[in-house]
Amino acid sequence: MASSSMTGVCADELQCIVCLELYKKPITLPCGHSFCKVCIKQHWESREKVTVCDCPTCRKVFPIKPKCQKNVALAKLVEKMKLVPGVNVEKRRCTKHGKPIQLYCKDDESLMCVMCLVGQHTNHKVVPVEIVHDELKGVLNAKCPELSKSKQHLESQLHRLKREVEQTQDSGKGTVDRIEKKRLALYQYVNKSVDLMKSRVIKRQNERIFLLQKQMDKVKEQLNSLQETNSTLKAALQDLETISFLQGYKDVIKRLESVSHFQSLKMAQPTVLDFSKEEKNLGSLIELHKNFLKNIRKPVELQMSELDQSSLRSLYGRTPSLDPNSANPWIKISRDLRTATQTETHNHHPEHPDRFDRYAHVVSSESFSSGRHYWEVEVRSSRSWGIGICLNSMRRKGGGNECWMGRNPESWCLEKYENKYYTWHNNQRTLLAVPGNPERVGFLLDCEEGEFTCFGDSRVLHVFRGNFLVPVKPAIGVFDVGDSVRFCSF
Repeated sequence: MASSSMTGVCADELQCIVCLELYKKPITLPCGHSFCKVCIKQHWESREKVTVCDCPTCRKVFPIKPKCQKNVALAKLVEKMKLVPGVNVEKRRCTKHGKPIQLYCKDDESLMCVMCLVGQHTNHKVVPVEIVHDELKGVLNAKCPELSKSKQHLESQLHRLKREVEQTQDSGKGTVDRIEKKRLALYQYVNKSVDLMKSRVIKRQNERIFLLQKQMDKVKEQLNSLQETNSTLKAALQDLETISFLQGYKDVIKRLESVSHFQSLKMAQPTVLDFSKEEKNLGSLIELHKNFLKNIRKPVELQMSELDQSSLRSLYGRTPSLDPNSANPWIKISRDLRTATQTETHNHHPEHPDRFDRYAHVVSSESFSSGRHYWEVEVRSSRSWGIGICLNSMRRKGGGNECWMGRNPESWCLEKYENKYYTWHNNQRTLLAVPGNPERVGFLLDCEEGEFTCFGDSRVLHVFRGNFLVPVKPAIGVFDVGDSVRFCSF
């Protein structure tokens, strides 16, 4: 019999002798025996012709019906027994006969009571539960060393991974701190270089303006002298008195000779300052940083190949929503904007410039032109489909390849048709070797690297390469009536 280490008693010691089950609201008679409150009441009521009450265990008679009190201690023991880990003591009876389970059939590997010996267990190898209990415990004990060894191995792996996480965190934090210091130093040098170049430009500008201003002053001085000479000449010509004219003639001649000297003076033409050298130096600095950023991305590119789809979901997972304004009239969109289904009847979508009017296509509301983005599409409910991306500029109206995903240079498509898988771009088809039929397909768009990777059952099926720095949208095509595909939620 099973016992609880918590209570120190066997389950049978907590069973009512009347109902043979665990006590329910146990009460104790004056003789010391306990019963379920309902059981003792029913026992006394069943003895209508007997005017006295007795104990079902010891048969002691009570002339007056005893006043029974709840046995609080016994009730607590019952509650503790019910909480014994892994043991449901209330179900320790045979479900067929209601008798205590005492035997174990090795042929059927089932628990049974004594009455089960007659019937389906005839001629079976039956042993007491205590014996098979010891045997099976021995089997489990034999597996303990192997389990302990596996546990130690996993704990060692976990410890190593935790240590690597801590080392990575420490290394990353130290690197980030050092990079931040270098950024501040770089800012300081860049600011100092730009300020120095600006100062040089302004200084040269002021020097040139100063020289030009001096030339302007000299020209103004000569112009004033010329104006005075012109006034003297006009006055001499207007002087009609002979003696007065002759007296001033020599002075006028001198002034005219001075003006002639001014007019023959050649002045240097002002030129615009050339700052192309400074701008070239700054341009070289910008180009240096462009190349620096390009080289930084290379290690990340190597790490991408090590990421599984679970990591891609966590790092770059997206759940696109379908754009109802783009859905072909034969496509029905679910309320949550995740599922596209081709229907047998024409859906009355309002006219819209973004709507596909010929092919059973629909695009997402979101568009991407930078960063990394990963999404998955459930395709288990579709026999034929096409899934990929397209530029916003891809045509939606009319027939022809311009409006069919993958058949033009503005779209990239993974397609299933007649249980075969293809890739399409610019009307070029490639047959893929895909074992089985994936229930989900995944897509990773890396805009900066210009890569669009297609996954099926955790395998890379194909990698498209192109210019994805212009906005592109996830796109879906459903080709058979009743088929549906769905953007998966992360």
